[in-house]
Amino acid sequence: MKKILIAAILCFSTSIIFAQQEDTFKGFKLGLTAHPTFGYIKSDIQGTEGDGLRAGFTYGLLGDFYFAQNYAFSTALKLTTINGQTKANSTNEQKVYKLQYIEIPATVKLCTSENNGLKFFGQFGLGNGFNVRAKQDIKGLSSTPIQEDIDIYKTTSFYRASLIIGAGAEFTVGEKTKLAGGLTFDNGFTDIQSGAGTLKNSYLGLNLAVYF
Repeated sequence: MKKILIAAILCFSTSIIFAQQEDTFKGFKLGLTAHPTFGYIKSDIQGTEGDGLRAGFTYGLLGDFYFAQNYAFSTALKLTTINGQTKANSTNEQKVYKLQYIEIPATVKLCTSENNGLKFFGQFGLGNGFNVRAKQDIKGLSSTPIQEDIDIYKTTSFYRASLIIGAGAEFTVGEKTKLAGGLTFDNGFTDIQSGAGTLKNSYLGLNLAVYF
């Protein structure tokens, strides 16, 4: 699995280098992002349910490859923390999952024409996450800590797949500089653990980015 992760990162880097060598008419844009996420867990394990939102964070590089004036293939290389919590109905014991992934999404970006430096966009595609860290807190009644920062990496799935849908706006602030903001819903559809039953984590991202 680590070989797959290395290969994916190399592919992303190669795409950026290739795009920079293309005519600027192709419309390649490189940007930086750093923004909060709000994660939660869906459970189909009997007696265990998801227990609200927990904040996380993501940051990294963004790349948009425009193949037409208003259409682009959009990807990224991000480090994303997806936090979530479950509760056992019989004991009220809470488990907090703190999972960190290297994400390389593959989405299509559909943009409106620019008007007074402003344009809107929508995105849809597939998320690819590779687990690099997994910790867990266990809490008892009244959220009293029992154990904290337990390493659960060996019992957590390495690969996470998801469907991504989002929307936002870009505003031109310079000759080549653009600011972007919006919302992204990243809906996980693979099990985050190895074992009986299924837990799936998803998050809502409050996107902030700057393109150069």
